[in-house]
Amino acid sequence: MNNDEQIAERYLKSLDIGEVVHEPDGKVPPDFLIDGRIAVEVRRLNQHYKESGKFRGLEQDSIPLRQRLENLLSEFGASLPAATWFVMFSFRRPIPEWRTLRTRIRDALSSFLIAPTDKAWRIPIAESFDLTILRSTKTYDDCFLLGGYDDMDSGGWIVSEIIRNASAFMATKSLKVAPHLSKYSVWWLVFVDYIALGGEGEEVRQHITRSKPWDRVVFLSPTGERSYEI
Repeated sequence: MNNDEQIAERYLKSLDIGEVVHEPDGKVPPDFLIDGRIAVEVRRLNQHYKESGKFRGLEQDSIPLRQRLENLLSEFGASLPAATWFVMFSFRRPIPEWRTLRTRIRDALSSFLIAPTDKAWRIPIAESFDLTILRSTKTYDDCFLLGGYDDMDSGGWIVSEIIRNASAFMATKSLKVAPHLSKYSVWWLVFVDYIALGGEGEEVRQHITRSKPWDRVVFLSPTGERSYEI
């Protein structure tokens, strides 16, 4: 059971309408069965893009990229004279291969240390990736620390992003459960919402229409503390 399914399971049990069983039919829909009659599918609601015809969450790129850069920065250790700079990066897709970025980033930072500056310094690394270096007012053990990043494919109006992503995922989930619909008379879809964290319910209801096979569509915050349905 993945983390989003665990969040959904706690929510479903809190409804107290019957026993909640995970994967009642094995590795096929539904993800959960309530009271032996309500089939429930679970999906993370996140910003996405399409790659080779498949949905890919933006965080599937940003998280490993951040981790790799943190590891690379730590390789520089301390500098002489003792000083620390925060390194921020921004990117858009398609992202160059990491081995290419790694070599260019290492060369750029090594060159920076030869003649460092106290001013904010932007370094283009590739057409879709650049660094900004800013000296810290405090000195840490390492000369470079990750200061943050900007995924230029993310953002946008929250409600419009909920509508765009939820509509796409409802359609793909509908296709996924189609061969299994006859097993259960009631089907729910639970979104674990990482876009608005379970908020914006009133506006979302005005713009998204629930369609078959979904008898209920629930938007649930990642903490499980907030929810609404359409």
